Amino acid sequence: MVVQVDTNLIKDLKNKAKASQRKRYLHSLHPNHEAFLHTMINVFCKGTYVVPHRHYVKDENHQITKKGESFFVLEGKAKLITFTDEGEVLKVYQVHANQKSMLWLSEETWHTIVPTTDFFVVFENKTGPWKASTDKAFHPGFPKEGEEGIDMLIKEWEKL
Repeated sequence: MVVQVDTNLIKDLKNKAKASQRKRYLHSLHPNHEAFLHTMINVFCKGTYVVPHRHYVKDENHQITKKGESFFVLEGKAKLITFTDEGEVLKVYQVHANQKSMLWLSEETWHTIVPTTDFFVVFENKTGPWKASTDKAFHPGFPKEGEEGIDMLIKEWEKL
């Protein structure tokens, strides 16, 4: 099996992201949720809210799931912001396609993405398999999608 990504596909994905209520679109290149490695094109529009999260999840049975994550910037600019357990900004990474930016994040790293251009497009890899309950833990110090205060929070993060 071969999956090709080119400018035509990315243009289509940008249109889907723009039309999305969440202002982003995830396109899977891997064959299914059970795949050991998840490879994706992730398109973010400026103004999207990615709830700070990490890929270290302890379930109700105290089982721990850990998933590393990496991405390579294909188009645009963004800030990857990392946080402490208390919700304080730890570090801001400026990532930019023209700089061939690539980041690898450990499973314990609380993080969010803040696009600073109209579109931010990345090639992303993450450990599989995928299950909603064990994919990510959301930071308790930040609003969930759709809650009050998100627009102000994004504006704050854009100034960092």
